[in-house]
Amino acid sequence: MCIVLKIIYFVEVMRILLICLWLPVISGCAVASLAGTAVNTTVKVVEVPFKIVGSIISSDEDEAQEEEEERD
Repeated sequence: MCIVLKIIYFVEVMRILLICLWLPVISGCAVASLAGTAVNTTVKVVEVPFKIVGSIISSDEDEAQEEEEERD
């Protein structure tokens, strides 16, 4: 009976150790994933003004080209 209790105790201790060792790994992965998502979102938000300015500039260039073609 004593050996059975020792085995049960050993299994419980190992379970606790494994949980304690895996929690930082899992939380580290979660933090890295959240950081990656935040960076991707920030990049997309920053791209929007450049896309708007680019479309305005390209439409101005298109209008200038059309005016030049009409003059020719």
